[in-house]
Amino acid sequence: MRRQQDALFEYDRKVRAVEAEWGVDRLPWLVDEALRGRFEEQMDRLNQAIDNMQDIEHQAAVTLRGVEALVNAAIAAGHKPLTGEYWEAPMPSGKVLAVTRDEYEAGKVAADHRDMSVYSIGEIATIIDEWQKTKAGVLTETAKQMFPGAAVESFKTQTAKELNDEIPF
Repeated sequence: MRRQQDALFEYDRKVRAVEAEWGVDRLPWLVDEALRGRFEEQMDRLNQAIDNMQDIEHQAAVTLRGVEALVNAAIAAGHKPLTGEYWEAPMPSGKVLAVTRDEYEAGKVAADHRDMSVYSIGEIATIIDEWQKTKAGVLTETAKQMFPGAAVESFKTQTAKELNDEIPF
């Protein structure tokens, strides 16, 4: 039992290190479908070994070799580990916003900078898309189209009644 536990501890330690460098669940998507399929089959074998409490040491070792194969294949295909790059901006609340190019980089930046509000550009696109469906979003988008270069400097949440008041001119 102790050897099985040690094997899983070592497996988890090594996988966490690879995920910190490459991103959580990113590697299988950087390699060809055949290698990804073999790796997923090996993960199934490891999970089955854990469920049955048998052959865990062997399956953990084989799965770690699979992780190494994923890393080598990703590098051979020209992929690179995460950079941790982000763009930042101060928020009116005093917090710092960090924007990354994708969700994998967001995971790395969030882990490395827990004091920041971290979003991928895709998440921001989703937020803005939903916001533009609101009256405030429509008005903002209209103003930005009518006045090229206009920038949002502040934002207040208001009720529909407040947004429908008369314009004083």
